[in-house]
Amino acid sequence: MNNDTRWRGFWWLIAGLVSLWLLWMTLRPNPEVARKLETLTAPAAARGISYFWLIDIAGNIAVFAPLGAAVTLALSPSRSPAMRMFLGTLAGLLVSVSIELLQGLGSSRVSSLGDVVLNGIGAAMGALIATWLLRLRRGPSRG
Repeated sequence: MNNDTRWRGFWWLIAGLVSLWLLWMTLRPNPEVARKLETLTAPAAARGISYFWLIDIAGNIAVFAPLGAAVTLALSPSRSPAMRMFLGTLAGLLVSVSIELLQGLGSSRVSSLGDVVLNGIGAAMGALIATWLLRLRRGPSRG
């Protein structure tokens, strides 16, 4: 097994762990999650940052960026950078849609198309950053 294959396996493991964490984080009862986030939201509110902007906007984007990045890094380098970015983003969207469908089945969470959009943006940002880092690692392209 060469070094690239090991790294790709590592990134698949990270993608799986991030997906499991996202499921655990988003399928717990809403009051429990809100209580745990108070240590973050209370100081932000004191500075005039609303819960909506901190958790709903920034939070949804930030928690999906690692998934998009990990999937992008896990994919074979024989794929084009654009395809790797697309698949990293798609993976985030698929996990997000799954979460929203599961939340819709429960009574303590609210399913939202807006969350899917923000999660997709987060996964796309992670995929973009991973693609950029891969380009930096390879150095300037010769043409």
